[in-house]
Amino acid sequence: MRTDPWIDPNGAEVEAIVEAVRRCPSGALSYLIEDVEHRDTERDTGIIVSKDGPYFVTGGIELQDVPQGGGASTERCALCRCGESKNKPFCDGTHWDIGFKDGTD
Repeated sequence: MRTDPWIDPNGAEVEAIVEAVRRCPSGALSYLIEDVEHRDTERDTGIIVSKDGPYFVTGGIELQDVPQGGGASTERCALCRCGESKNKPFCDGTHWDIGFKDGTD
């Protein structure tokens, strides 16, 4: 995290990479094993407001009038709250760089 590029497929053992993809809150990651893509699992519908970070949306909520990249998760995404993402409405991690604070304790 906090490096560019932030994805290094050779940075860990396969099991650790698989676990990181499964935990990815934005749904931006997937992995292939024997040419089979592994991506989403069904999740409960919800929105989590993270401290000093994005909104985490889960549960297959469709965003209206928002084009999503090919292969993007349909079960989860992270939406920008700081207003500075270069990939709006999605979070790109810029809140870390600019020191975004949401004003809550």
